[in-house]
Amino acid sequence: MIETRTIEEKMGRLFSEKKTFSEHLSKWEDYLLLDKYDHNCFEYSGQPSEEEFRRALRYQKDLGVNFIKLEGDSPLADSFGLEEGVTATMVLNDCDVKWKTNNALIFETPSVTEAEEIEVKHYGSIYGEDFSRRNIRRLFEKLEYHGAYLDERLVGICYSYTADGMTCIDGLLVDSKYRNQYVATSLIQHILAVYPDTKLMLHAEVDDSPKDMYLKMGFKIVDKLYEYSCTDISIIE
Repeated sequence: MIETRTIEEKMGRLFSEKKTFSEHLSKWEDYLLLDKYDHNCFEYSGQPSEEEFRRALRYQKDLGVNFIKLEGDSPLADSFGLEEGVTATMVLNDCDVKWKTNNALIFETPSVTEAEEIEVKHYGSIYGEDFSRRNIRRLFEKLEYHGAYLDERLVGICYSYTADGMTCIDGLLVDSKYRNQYVATSLIQHILAVYPDTKLMLHAEVDDSPKDMYLKMGFKIVDKLYEYSCTDISIIE
């Protein structure tokens, strides 16, 4: 879908520079946060050769990072042993919608400290506390954050980027103690009210349950991104 590809390209360029790497590969690179693999990936336009892939591995090693990620619009015939994942781009075509929401919530822009704490609480053990904090600060520079509060406590958060009549929602996180209380639907409804004249889009992994929730809310899958990654390139060198 051309509209979603356009906003994703613009959003990507807020953090990363895209440059031609080889015949079938382009490199997205965030020079300030090299350990964020979503911002430091190789985008493929066709099946890379073994030589291209090995060159990409050497490039990552020279940068001092231990991961590699390839992403493109269609599945690879040869994924070089990388783990495959598929992310769906979903769009809400009917903006005149109402979902079950939590009327006790108050919506405000969270502070970067609040955003760091909820991120570290839920993802610090997975990605590391240092990375989680640096990642939040980097995103805070360019994107608009939205917080859902209950009894003055931040219980849900996400960020958005708006361009060309579309608003992309991402980074949606609900505190584990407050799930199943319509925090996520309330946040999305709030953003819809803030940007009534735009079309909402978001991303979800095709194998994860949030995708099913979004489908029930009326979001439709309009595009898919195929991702191949390895977080320890020493095992494939």
